Amino acid sequence: MEIRERDLYPADEERRLRDELTKARNNRDRDKQRIIEGKLVKLYVSQAEYFKMAEKPDPYIAMKYLQKAVRIQVDHPVANYRLGYLFYRNKEFARAILHFERALDGSETEGLNDTQALLANMFLVNCGIRIAKESIQEVQSIEENFYSDLEQERIEKYRKEVLVLDEGIFERMFYKKIEDGVETRINDIEFGTYHPEGKQVLLKISDKGRELILPGGLNYDLNPVAFYMFYAFLSTDIPLTYRDIKVKIQLWSEMEVNEDYIRQIISRLSRSIPVWNQIIDSTRVVNPDTNRQVVAFKLVEGFSSCILCRGDEVLPGEY
Repeated sequence: MEIRERDLYPADEERRLRDELTKARNNRDRDKQRIIEGKLVKLYVSQAEYFKMAEKPDPYIAMKYLQKAVRIQVDHPVANYRLGYLFYRNKEFARAILHFERALDGSETEGLNDTQALLANMFLVNCGIRIAKESIQEVQSIEENFYSDLEQERIEKYRKEVLVLDEGIFERMFYKKIEDGVETRINDIEFGTYHPEGKQVLLKISDKGRELILPGGLNYDLNPVAFYMFYAFLSTDIPLTYRDIKVKIQLWSEMEVNEDYIRQIISRLSRSIPVWNQIIDSTRVVNPDTNRQVVAFKLVEGFSSCILCRGDEVLPGEY
């Protein structure tokens, strides 16, 4: 289920904007230069998000795009926030702190949303804890050496000033579960072990990518278009035509897709998922433009929905 290369990796657009930027700099047209730089930053952040949410996520390429973005606009809040998170996942906590702080400072015109700001502060706290733990291990190693009585007394005095955070509470803020529109915070253990039961359809967003998980241990990797399509099925009670699905995908993303491509995806999924007809209802509705009946799809009545993702994940429709 591939999307056209030009829709997902706009190298031609990058080259075009780079050429325009060079001309603007040569002409010393600062207003045009700022406009083009803004377009490039938006392109890089968008591309980083694609490689983060691709069927097979590539955080290395995502990081390269984000680094390109902050080289142009060092105070871009979202680019710094996402770059900080990638460094955090790589256990490069000092570098993560730098970018989280830049993200929280923001720029003159842009800033993080409330959820991102909350999590950026929490990541900063956890970075400090992880650095502190590494330092404590070093302290324990040094303590194996002998001290004078005065040195030992001084060490014990400062040891009492070390603060410990309940990481169990902290970790609960990193993930969320949304069941039939109701959001709750969960910890990493529940996030990693949760499986749908009964009549529940689960969409899961993790570092492994986007997954459709069904009762009985049926797991399917989803590309971005398939993910948006299932998200649409789970978030509405109204049957959706191919056109409806296309409109939602274009509203939620920057991808240009057509109805034929959506039709191909549904055809392939219906063949690869044995229980397709048990979870997705196919019906017919009247197209108001042509007054003709067209096929439409919806979640079978009686099934519930569940979405698992990171606490800072911006889901379709939340922009």
